[in-house]
This record gives sequence, C-alpha cells and structure tokens, in this order.
Amino acid sequence: MKPSRLPLAVIVAGVVSGCGGTTNEAITSPKLEQYRVVRIAVLPFTVTPKTPGQGRGYAEPAPPPIAAEKLAELFYRKLNAREGIAVISLRSVREAMPTLRASVVSRAQLRELGQRLGVEAVLEGNVEVYKERKGSAIALDRPEDAAAVGFTVRLVSVKDGEVLWTGDYYELQRPMIEDITGFLERGARYLTVEQLADSAVGHVLRGFPLGKPMQTQAGVAETAP
Repeated sequence: MKPSRLPLAVIVAGVVSGCGGTTNEAITSPKLEQYRVVRIAVLPFTVTPKTPGQGRGYAEPAPPPIAAEKLAELFYRKLNAREGIAVISLRSVREAMPTLRASVVSRAQLRELGQRLGVEAVLEGNVEVYKERKGSAIALDRPEDAAAVGFTVRLVSVKDGEVLWTGDYYELQRPMIEDITGFLERGARYLTVEQLADSAVGHVLRGFPLGKPMQTQAGVAETAP
C-alpha cells in the first residue's frame, strides 16, 4: 500500500538529510563607494551543478539549462523595479555579446562590453540547484520532494573586474513546522520551483546596495518602462 502523503505541518523536523536550512548571504565590497554605478547589465547566467562533497549537502539533480534563463530574467525584472539604477534589457545584452560565454569573461571583454552597453557594472550568475517540487501544493510524499533552488551572483565593475557585491542563496523548502516564518510570508503551501526562485531572488536582493525598491500603489510595485 502506498503511504499517505505528508501534509504541510506534520513532517518531522530533521528528516531532510544533508540539506540543512536556508543559506542567504549578501556581501558588499568596502570598495563599492569608490565606484559610481548607475547602469547595470545582467549577463546570461550559467548552470554548474554542485558535486558530492562540495558543501551545503547538494544531492539534487543537475539544473536544466532553462534554469539559467529563468534566474537571469528574475534578477533583471527585480533590479529593473528599483529606483536609482538603470538596467539594460536582456535583449540588448544578448545582441552586444553574441559570441561571448558568461562563464569566462576577461577584463578586456568586460571593458568592451561596458563600452558597448554604456554600463558601469555587470551582474554574473551561476545556478547550482533548480529542482521542481514533486507533489501538490498542500502535501508531499517525502520532505525531500519539495522544490529547491541554489545560485550565486556577483556584481562586477567593467572598469577593472572588481567584485562589488556577491549574493549566495540555497533553499530546499521546509515544512511549516521547521519554517513558520517562510510559510507566513509565502502562504501555507509548497511552492513550485519557479515560485521558490522568485522568492529567493527577492530575498537575496534585500542585501543589494544599489537603488531601492520602487514605491507601491494599491499593493502593486511599479516597474520601469
């Protein structure tokens, strides 16, 4: 007989082996104040899965290629919805670097790209985990069937390659008994991987040092054209 599914609030804490809690780290370089950064470009993200033993208990399958596109789009959209900075469209970035792979960008390429796009810094990103939920929004067969997202991002000066800001995020969504705050914020449900990624990007950008979220009207954030 197939075991009954585990509802949100009754999955026992500590069952998820090796996955731990959420990692959300944002570090701003003390040198940032030496740079004037107003215009930013989000480069195409890469996908590089963690291997066993690399830390944070990664045991999820390799992220699909679409994960890089999804995360880059999320960062573009949320950065574009901040006052005080301008973000170049993803299409313009792709047109400016048709043969350039984001995985390896030299200082000379950064300077050239900055000149083409008229930006002072670029955001690079790598997706390490992008695992879809197995089950419904209200119940899973196993705790490890929850969605999981992991990525790192860096804001890099195009002038000299200096890393001005880094963000590091990993989350395997936990049951309500382990993460009451998360469920209060996002609702009493298990998220899809796209929903979790959207939440994750919003969380890591709380530590982003440039610009600020636009004021909302009737609960809906304004976005730049």
